[in-house]
Amino acid sequence: MRKSALPRAAFPVLICLAAALWVIWGFLNVSVLVNSVLTLTGLMVALLLMCSCYRRQQPAGQRIDKRVSPPAGFTGPVLLVCGDIDDHLFVQGACRTTAQGCYLKVGSTDQLSKFADHLLAREPGMAEQLVVMFRCLPDLHKDEGRLRVSLKELRQQVKQLKNLSGYMPPVVLVGEFSGPETPWIVIRGNTPLFFPTDEPAQTLEEWRSLPENVICLPYLSHAVSLLQQVVMDELTKADILCPVVTPFAVVVRSGAVRSEIEAIWPQWLFRHTKLLPPASSSTYPSLWHFADPVLPLLAPYAMPLQGGKTWRLVVMFLLFCIVSALGLSVLHNQSLIGRIAADLQRWYAIPMTHYAAKAQSLQSLQQDALLLERWKRQGEPQRYGLGLYPGERLWLSVQQAIDTYVPPPPPQKPKLVPKIIRLDSMSLFDTGESDLKSGSTRLLVNSLVDIKARPAWLIVVSGHTDNTGNPKLNQTLSLKRAEAVRDWMRDTGDVPESCFAVQGYGQSRPIATNDTPEGRALNRRVEISLVPQANACQLPGKPSASSQDDGVSQHNGE
Repeated sequence: MRKSALPRAAFPVLICLAAALWVIWGFLNVSVLVNSVLTLTGLMVALLLMCSCYRRQQPAGQRIDKRVSPPAGFTGPVLLVCGDIDDHLFVQGACRTTAQGCYLKVGSTDQLSKFADHLLAREPGMAEQLVVMFRCLPDLHKDEGRLRVSLKELRQQVKQLKNLSGYMPPVVLVGEFSGPETPWIVIRGNTPLFFPTDEPAQTLEEWRSLPENVICLPYLSHAVSLLQQVVMDELTKADILCPVVTPFAVVVRSGAVRSEIEAIWPQWLFRHTKLLPPASSSTYPSLWHFADPVLPLLAPYAMPLQGGKTWRLVVMFLLFCIVSALGLSVLHNQSLIGRIAADLQRWYAIPMTHYAAKAQSLQSLQQDALLLERWKRQGEPQRYGLGLYPGERLWLSVQQAIDTYVPPPPPQKPKLVPKIIRLDSMSLFDTGESDLKSGSTRLLVNSLVDIKARPAWLIVVSGHTDNTGNPKLNQTLSLKRAEAVRDWMRDTGDVPESCFAVQGYGQSRPIATNDTPEGRALNRRVEISLVPQANACQLPGKPSASSQDDGVSQHNGE
């Protein structure tokens, strides 16, 4: 037995430990440190439970006498007989087994839970087969107070037996009274049944209809009354320390049993009827004292359970772990759905014209989509499992939202404004002349360094004067001065003449007032600018360049 005790104690604990670790590592979304602490705690608790179960299955210095235990494989009710056990009951041994039940001699009531503890240590599956049979002989009790004390002890022992086995065992109250001989009477609820030997059961009306049974009725009536007012009263009265014990059945019979005149039953009978039990007594066979008729009633309520209390607790713990895993999985999936729903809600709430906020929300959705796609390929984490993971539906919603994204239009390039260079005419020409001064070359070079001939760009040279003199002559003079500058640029930079446009505006476009010497000086000018124009500055045989081309023509002197 010692070799099998440790595996028997360890196996259910290891199953519970595996279930607990499955929940901790699979469904608790906490840090690795917290999981490790919980795992160590579970291992310590499991070790303590295994040691406790091992000690429980191996009581130190105490062994069960195999002669006081049911046969191996017995599946009927196991009655633990306690209370008033005289020498006439277990004559042939402390264990009596029939096809319908097994009687075990416990002896004193205060040994009931200890006896059951030793019995279950050897056969844990017998927990639900146990039945408590309390035998009460009022003909031998002279003190009602001591009888009530034994009944209180019975309540204490039944409570301990329930904590030990995990089940409330049926309690059968057996009473034997001195008086006319009767068969066993089984009272369950309010229906008494009489069980004559080797005859079918009879109801009260059927039994008392026989003339020879009329004399027994007063004895039986007061015997039942005594059990109700003394025994049942003590078992069912309110007590904060012990639960109420309601007997499964009350079994009564009377006969020529030994009685003492000072005992409870003779005094009760005389006080209520002025009758006394028969003075003579006889010795009945041992089987006469066993209440076998109650065994068929107990069979449906006392059947073996594999594993007993331990395996019932294991099943309950496994169910708790499964329910906890389902609950945690629901919480994790709700959290995932809430987070992605918040991203989708923010996406649809942002107007399409808010490109910066829309791009930030798009990034969150793309991260959600990548996460869901990775879980789709590799499998979702266990904490989202158990058939509750809505990944496919979430991924589809996120992808549909991403597909509605409209990128912002490309930024418009700034409109090119022709660059204008203004040259003072008095620095280039003498008054009224259109020929360049001898010293103007340096000024032209310094001023026109950014003006370069480019394909599809037109170099516009325009001349302007103040309002002094004849307007027609001023227009002619401005044109000739513009042509002079054009000729210098053409000859100096080897720029084709097709790159130029020459205009003379005379006094028609002043940039300052002509009423002051300073204003007239500003109006006397030559302006040079680059203007986009298709097919401008294009050599024969060369394709036309875009007006936005910043490339420098091969004829710009580089």
